[in-house]
Amino acid sequence: MKYLLRRLLVVPFLLLGVATVVFALFQLTPGDPLVGRFGMQITNMDPATIQRMRDDLGLDDPIPIQYLRYMGNLLRGDLGKSITTRAPVLEEITARAGATLELALVSFLLIVICSIPLGLLAALKRGSLVDRFLMGASLFGFSIPAFWLGTMLILLFAIQLKLFPTSGRGEGPLYERLQYIILPSLTVSLGAIGYNSRIVRSAVLEIIGQAYIMTAHSKGLHPRQVLARHLLPNTLIPVVTLMGVQFAGLLAGAAIIETIFAWPGMGRLAINAIGRRDYPLILGTTLVFSVVYILINLAVDLLYLVIDPRIRLE
Repeated sequence: MKYLLRRLLVVPFLLLGVATVVFALFQLTPGDPLVGRFGMQITNMDPATIQRMRDDLGLDDPIPIQYLRYMGNLLRGDLGKSITTRAPVLEEITARAGATLELALVSFLLIVICSIPLGLLAALKRGSLVDRFLMGASLFGFSIPAFWLGTMLILLFAIQLKLFPTSGRGEGPLYERLQYIILPSLTVSLGAIGYNSRIVRSAVLEIIGQAYIMTAHSKGLHPRQVLARHLLPNTLIPVVTLMGVQFAGLLAGAAIIETIFAWPGMGRLAINAIGRRDYPLILGTTLVFSVVYILINLAVDLLYLVIDPRIRLE
């Protein structure tokens, strides 16, 4: 409990640091948010109107004043309004969070279902043709750039074979629109499946030769019992750490994939905000992604106690 409280007390300071860094980087980036909002139409607008909008947005205020105003609003739970749509940032993010979470969960499920059995099989068949094939395929999988893979999947399965839609999320419950999420989730998860299967294989090979595994076999335990009671629990420690970080990355790092497949998630929202220099939206999405990383890392640390009660975080 003390460990949990210490970690939670650090969270506000981490978020403060993230908000400060992103705010500073935004101020150093060239460009005008109003140009991002109106484009070339701004050249035909009345200068007095432009100046009034800049005053309303506080763009001409000194940077320290802008920073203090933003932090004051943030402490009240107000992430501001989007410069582009003038809608509250929190509403914009909430409207897109479901799509991002859906894509991340399906992709993560594919990663878990595929990578752990494949890595375990490769380790148990070490040196065999199966091992070489799986490790070669895994190397190929995580070496492919995700943006290229997504484009190729669209060209092959959506345009040529017409098996799946090219973009969008569809409507209705998930089971009625699985065809929309198959290609994006495969694109997101393939590299992680290849990488994780190699990590699982290495972890199993490191443990399988330990004395307590040999002792368990010598006592006459069935191989399945050795696998379930001794091998897997000790193998899962590094794997859980890796997958926890990957899940946070799926929530925050699928922006390019969401853009390729026109998936209406937070990543695509952040990419559009960067292009339009919509700094309240940029700061808001960055803070949400930071909270996700922090909380998932905390959950992974606490999950260690469930996997192996011998671990004491105190």
